[in-house]
Order: sequence, then structure tokens, then C-alpha cells
Amino acid sequence: MTSGFHPPTSMRAAVLSSFGGPEQLVVEERPLPACGEDEVLIRTDYAGLIYGDVEARRGTYYVKPTLPWTPGREVAGTIVAVGANVSAWKAGDRVAALILSGGGYAEYVVATAQRSLVLDGPPKGAMAEIIRLPERARGDQALIYLVNFRFAWLIFHAWARVPRGTTIFVHGAAGGMGSMIVQLGRAHDCTVIALCRSAAEISHCAAIGADHCIDTTMTDYVAGVRAASDGRGAQFAFNGVGGETFDRDPEALAPFGEILVYGYVAGKATFNPFKTDRCVALKTFTADNFFPTGQFAEATAAMQDWLANGPLISPGHTFPLAEVATAHQWLEEGRTIGKIVLTP
Repeated sequence: MTSGFHPPTSMRAAVLSSFGGPEQLVVEERPLPACGEDEVLIRTDYAGLIYGDVEARRGTYYVKPTLPWTPGREVAGTIVAVGANVSAWKAGDRVAALILSGGGYAEYVVATAQRSLVLDGPPKGAMAEIIRLPERARGDQALIYLVNFRFAWLIFHAWARVPRGTTIFVHGAAGGMGSMIVQLGRAHDCTVIALCRSAAEISHCAAIGADHCIDTTMTDYVAGVRAASDGRGAQFAFNGVGGETFDRDPEALAPFGEILVYGYVAGKATFNPFKTDRCVALKTFTADNFFPTGQFAEATAAMQDWLANGPLISPGHTFPLAEVATAHQWLEEGRTIGKIVLTP
């Protein structure tokens, strides 16, 4: 390990020892992770939360972590040490990293020193993607885009192939993924209809580019979407909410519209294709299918360009590491506007 860094012997980390609710995440003193020959050691400034962290904590994620385990696949911070075989990075570099095995809910984390992800199976070890941060981007801003932007780009451009200037509506538009789709829709000259649940969410979505914002606690969203599209219906529904909305979305779509499904915070419901009176397409999404493709590289290039040149938003809420259980509860209950991040 090379650098002038004098490592502490221990660090604070959020540890999951049993699957279950947010209370299962406990902040403990843990040994500092060793930096291997092909790894870098990052001092964490910010750790991002994604809904997959909630699923992993419950034990319902498609790949169960081995316990005890520290969650956190998104980190932003400063490299403090590099392994003997590492030449692309040096101590002092400001970076964001996607670490597939987790470990980010901690004061320090190790990551394999590589720049891209190509997977042919479940991630092993500290396999990671490290991205150098442009000067204009703060670490907490970078975490908003590191995962969600690329997934949103893949859904929007690679999978839905949304034509420029069409009409879309976005469930959970004020959330992490929803915000990215709103921004992408705005940049693509789409008419963006944002489905919100409060005045604060409406303000957020309007500020980042939504043309119409519908408070679904006050207005039936199907009627609202149809009114905002002059009765025609939208061409695309972006649905990370689930529940009863799966069966209702066709009512808000024009004939030959598409529903893009990428989440189920309101529950896993069965879609009944015989309830609709029009032709619609239902598309599911998993990022794993895109990792080995050139489209994931395109999404990464688009993210890096956005970080360097695009309009950047800030996290909706920042929690100290000691309040990690509360942060998970907020994410699980959908109380967040935009991204939630932790600070060690």
C-alpha cells in the first residue's frame, strides 16, 4: 500500500447481522479494511442509498449477502491509499465508486481499481467501478447520478427508446430514479407529467423540468394524465411504484403505449392484461442484462458528460451514519424527495 496515509486501526460502520427491519442496521467499530495490491482505499465522504439496499437488508434481494455485512454500493470520497499494482489512481483523487459487494456505509471502504463493469455472474469481492469526479461536481451530487442516472438512461434510451418530443408520465417522480427520468425527459424535449404526493414534491419536480405535476393525493392520476395530454393519453409510463398502478397505467396511455416497470415500493401486484381496451406493451427491467453490453458503456459516457456539463441537483436529505436506520425507514416509506445520502 502506497501513500503518506497513516491508517487508523478501526472505523465506524453500519453492520447488518440479521435480516429484517431498519433496526437491524447497527453502527459498530470494525477493523479498517486492508487495501490489496489491486485495490484502493477510499475515505468515505458520502454513501448513497438505493432501494436495493432495503431489499438486501430484508433478505429479499435476488442475491443474498453473507452476514454480517455492511451495505452501501455507492460511495463518494477521497482515495487515501493505493495497492502496489495500481497506476491509474493516486492518493488525493476525488472519486465516486460503485462497489457491487457493498461496504459503503462506513468511514473507509476498499474498491478494486477498475473503470468499468462487465459481469458474467454475481459480483465477487470488492469488484467496483471508480469514476473521477469533475471539479464542478460535489460528492453528494455525484451519488445522485452514479447508479440512478445510468439505470434511468438505460430504461429511457436503450429499452424504451423514447422518441424525442413525446409525452411521458413518471410515478414517484420526486424519488431518486424518478428525478433522473424527469431530467432525461426534459433534455429529450418530452412533455413530462410528474406524479407527486405533496407540494414539496411538486416544487422539486417543477424545478428539475416537469411540464405538469399531479398531486395524486388530491387528483386521480389517470384523469390527471389524460387531462395533461389533451385526452390522448401518454405514450410512455415509467413505473417504479407498482401496486395497483400496474393495472391502472393502461388507462392513462394512448393506444400502443408502453409501461416500463423497474420497481415496486407499493408492492408486487399481478398485471392483468385483459383489463385494458387498448394495445399496450409491458417492459420489465434488470440492469444485469445491460452490464455486458455496449449500452451500459453508453450510459456511463452519458453520465460522465452530465456530471461535467449537465444541470446537477442535490440530495433531498443527508443523514449522519448514526441515523442509518432512520434513513432506511425514510427510503422504505417513500418519504424522500430525491436522493438520500449518509455522512460517516
